[in-house]
Amino acid sequence: MQPRLPGEMPEEIFVAPREIHDLIQRASRVKGCEASVAERIASKITFCEINYGGGIGSWLNLVTDDESYLAETFQSVQVLDSLPVKDSLEFYWDPPIPFSFIAQPLNVLQSYGFTWEVDALQSPGHTMTGTLEAGDIEIWSVCLSKENSVGDSAVPRRDVKEAFSKGTPVNRYSWEELVNIAAGFLLSEKILDDAHSAVYE
Repeated sequence: MQPRLPGEMPEEIFVAPREIHDLIQRASRVKGCEASVAERIASKITFCEINYGGGIGSWLNLVTDDESYLAETFQSVQVLDSLPVKDSLEFYWDPPIPFSFIAQPLNVLQSYGFTWEVDALQSPGHTMTGTLEAGDIEIWSVCLSKENSVGDSAVPRRDVKEAFSKGTPVNRYSWEELVNIAAGFLLSEKILDDAHSAVYE
């Protein structure tokens, strides 16, 4: 990492999980999602940003390509929101979908004894154009299995303890872009205070 020059703005800033959830929810409403869908998208993206990184960036990529992709992607991943009746299943997406939309349901399924593997176009890490975080990777398929269900998932999770005490690091430029989009839909503080807290751990 190159040293930062005096007066130069940091590329990463730390934000609270609630801030991520609130902005994604508002921005999703701006992009045409109904309230219940926007809430669930915000929960998925916040979980991914905290646990894996790349949630905000993947959301921005979806709405940049075509606003309709946001709702379509949400609809396509709902198959993972229910507990499978079989011990082994595979799911496929064409075109591929961002990992950020399936990270949360996959971890819920893992708590029920399922292990999971993803078939991705890329792997997280450093690329020629920057750092590719887990939330940004595009997924073709997911394999779920209760057979030999030991060990951790193939995608490593972050230590999220500091996210709730000090905030989670996000790309400053992506954050500013999200803030600008969310500004098109304003929610009162009462609505925010009355909102149920999502589970991100």
